Amino acid sequence: MQAVLRKVNISANYSFVARKDTLPFLYDKWHFHPELELTHIVESKGTRFVGDSIEEFSEGELILLGAYLPHVWKNDAIYFSENSGLKAEAQVIQFLPDCFGKDFLDLKEMENIRRLFERAKRGLRVSGNTKATILPLFDKLLHNSNGVQRISLLLQMLEIIATSDELSLLSSEGFVESYHRFDADTINRIYEFTLSHFNRKILIEEAATIANMSVPNFCRYFKNRTQKTYIQFLTEVRIGYACRMLIENHKSIQQIAFDCGFYNLSNFNRSFRLLKKQKPTEYRQVFGGLKP
Repeated sequence: MQAVLRKVNISANYSFVARKDTLPFLYDKWHFHPELELTHIVESKGTRFVGDSIEEFSEGELILLGAYLPHVWKNDAIYFSENSGLKAEAQVIQFLPDCFGKDFLDLKEMENIRRLFERAKRGLRVSGNTKATILPLFDKLLHNSNGVQRISLLLQMLEIIATSDELSLLSSEGFVESYHRFDADTINRIYEFTLSHFNRKILIEEAATIANMSVPNFCRYFKNRTQKTYIQFLTEVRIGYACRMLIENHKSIQQIAFDCGFYNLSNFNRSFRLLKKQKPTEYRQVFGGLKP
């Protein structure tokens, strides 16, 4: 499977989509679309994939994604359990770069927002006072705005984000450049395969077969397009899921390592320290409030 082009349904009456989603779990397919997307997670937890960025997410995060940037919010497994009683709630704004007219972005007054759209190609996490300022405007746009006020609120939000120093880039520049420059279908197949099977043993030969390449060609291809080896990417996926389990799961660290595809505890501990700069026990104690 590859990243799917997801159709965004924009009403003929409006220039952009603004909605609140309340679902059993978030849309769980690795996908992209030509619209930029501003997402506020109201209630939900799991692992967020944006390009080659892999991080846990939870309530309150605010993310701006650029056009055609592949992404998915993967809820934890419990969200898919029957009668879990959990829900995923998100506020979403989706808009084309030229939704207000093809020449609008060329206006001098739009310079900051034009630059923001370029930065958003890698995905941006909005935090601090900037997020605190944006969220009431988000609510107002969704619940109380109409007519020109909708446009005014969106532009106000974008200008606030564009002039903020409380933004964190998500995906690497190497991934975004290579994703759009090279054959994206192959990378998509590799990503979808990895996200679906990371919790079992994956041989490099198997990944190469998914890419329809020899092992040497596959290794060169993946490194050239993502700036990392496939094993590095696979390890990051596994550690990303392990972080969420350490926070919310009372399983032993050895069991969590096994559930995330590590069959050697020493290898898990070493990989975790390399990526997170602390031991799994320390991570659980700090972020999960649990004793090691």
